Amino acid sequence: MENRIIAQSKLRHGHYLFRRGMAAAAGAWVMLFLVGMAPGWAAAGETDSAETDSAEHSVSASETGSPKTPPPAPTEFIAAWIADLQQSSERWIQVDLSDQKLIAWEGDVPIYSAIVSTGRVGDWTPPGVYAVETKYRVTSMQGEGYNIPDVPYVMYFFGSYAIHGVYWHDNFGAPASRGCVGLEPEQAAWLFGWASEGTRVIVQE
Repeated sequence: MENRIIAQSKLRHGHYLFRRGMAAAAGAWVMLFLVGMAPGWAAAGETDSAETDSAEHSVSASETGSPKTPPPAPTEFIAAWIADLQQSSERWIQVDLSDQKLIAWEGDVPIYSAIVSTGRVGDWTPPGVYAVETKYRVTSMQGEGYNIPDVPYVMYFFGSYAIHGVYWHDNFGAPASRGCVGLEPEQAAWLFGWASEGTRVIVQE
């Protein structure tokens, strides 16, 4: 399984820049994270899959080949990514586990927000830096103890972890999922149309 290395260089003015590989600016302080078993963890935006409208598609937790939870990302690593994104014009998604809130950003401008439901105790939504890997307008989800058909507006960002619409409960604002980020279907529809494969997803506590 491929291991991915991220070079984090701290420049003299204190801003963090991230890039793949071992090279860093001369004289810069470098911290390396070896990320194993985490496809898409560092390579946010790299995917060979195309968006599909297929209602026949389904994904189970077992078929993704991903671990139950990825290794935790350091808080300063996540904060540095946010600082970088806010200095760009890039579209990105922020999920705040403490506030149970999702914000869609364009650079440093918040465009849209929604109250969500993330992973409950024992099925936590892992903090980290990800990207939308695949999108499905409707799909089914299966796993240990659940089989949910016709899940709308699904955007997978790490293995079986996804942002998607939820029609089977309205307990938004409190952790209640198996690890995914759930929101009301109409809100999920908006986000699905706004985001694309490769859109950064930042999950933070």
